[in-house]
Amino acid sequence: MPISSILSESILGIAAIIIAAALAGTYIANLNQMMDLQKAQLTWIKDESYHRCKILLVYARNDSNLVKLWVKNTGMRALPPSLIEKSELMILSENGIHYLLFDGSPEYWNYTLLNDHDLDGRWDPGETILLTAHLDSTLGRGDHEASFILYNGVECSSQFST
Repeated sequence: MPISSILSESILGIAAIIIAAALAGTYIANLNQMMDLQKAQLTWIKDESYHRCKILLVYARNDSNLVKLWVKNTGMRALPPSLIEKSELMILSENGIHYLLFDGSPEYWNYTLLNDHDLDGRWDPGETILLTAHLDSTLGRGDHEASFILYNGVECSSQFST
């Protein structure tokens, strides 16, 4: 076997090893990115299941610009005031949509923690808050829907009539 043939086969072998190493490096990098994406999705799912709510009751009069909502924490974790205050309240009526932020302006909502059993100021699982929505106009007679959206996008809704 001539030396040029051995040299050609050696060069081809080295090139094949380099190509295989480059492909393996790309595969491992993509695998790491996929693992990071899965971790982020699991964190989001875990966060969403930790914090849930349920609107127990909505009270409003057609001649008042106040709407009261009793909301229970049905999740597995407590929410500190800073996260409760990042939540949003939407009230849909035949007259339009009211989008309220905590202590916003001109329409806003505030809350009172009703049964803080451990007196820690956090909205613990099983505890109820009373949301008071301050609208810039009355709702009027008819059917309405209130949606309370937590900081992480979890929503609880309830329909009511005035």
